[in-house]
Amino acid sequence: MHTINLKLVLFLIPIILKAGTINESLIEYVCIDPSAENYFASADPNAENWDDSYLNPNSGNYNDFAAQYYEIDNSSCVYEATLVCQNIHLNEGWNIISTYIAYTYPIVDAIGLFENILDNFIISKSNTGAVYLPEWLMIPHDVNNMEGYFVKMSEADTLIHCGNQIMPETYPITLSEGWNIMSYLRDTPQDAIIILNDIAEEIIIVKDSYGMAYLPSWNYNGIGNFEPGKGYQIKMSSEQTLIYDAND
Repeated sequence: MHTINLKLVLFLIPIILKAGTINESLIEYVCIDPSAENYFASADPNAENWDDSYLNPNSGNYNDFAAQYYEIDNSSCVYEATLVCQNIHLNEGWNIISTYIAYTYPIVDAIGLFENILDNFIISKSNTGAVYLPEWLMIPHDVNNMEGYFVKMSEADTLIHCGNQIMPETYPITLSEGWNIMSYLRDTPQDAIIILNDIAEEIIIVKDSYGMAYLPSWNYNGIGNFEPGKGYQIKMSSEQTLIYDAND
């Protein structure tokens, strides 16, 4: 794995710039988090100058050399923030969970996420129906912050997930037509009506793990607040994008 010297790369860019070069297999970069000490906006698709970025294959000054220099996981991010942990309580039986802690290497699948509760863990399911069954040695499904997951427990337990806390407003969530399992990315509770206000007209129903429902067309909110650590089933009449408010 390469050790990345950002100053060197930035110095070389004017020399090796290949204007107009297009690379269809653009590499995705690790260090695009503004909380990293070596964050640079030109690698961040959410940055204002991304359209003119030498790392964007659709820009006029795209730099093939610079793009190829980086790897998918270059381990170059240096974070100022101290790692934080989120404790997620799981009841016996079925739960719907999500987390506001970023999934980072080596936590790339369900084994990494659920490793501290495996003694009481039975099964997890993703929105696509992929499952993780440790007893059957099944290949674990991938995990990401934009989704929630069904988890069935033999006994109550607490999932402890540590890492870098994400900024919820920078993680837009795509909700497909039909059923989704959505994550909740803020670190404090917020009223479901406020959270979903911008897409309420396209929502058919939202349900929590207890079966309580939010029905916008009936002006009924049986869920109340969305809670950190919880996930929610949501049925949409059309595809929409949900963007959470920033943490308080």
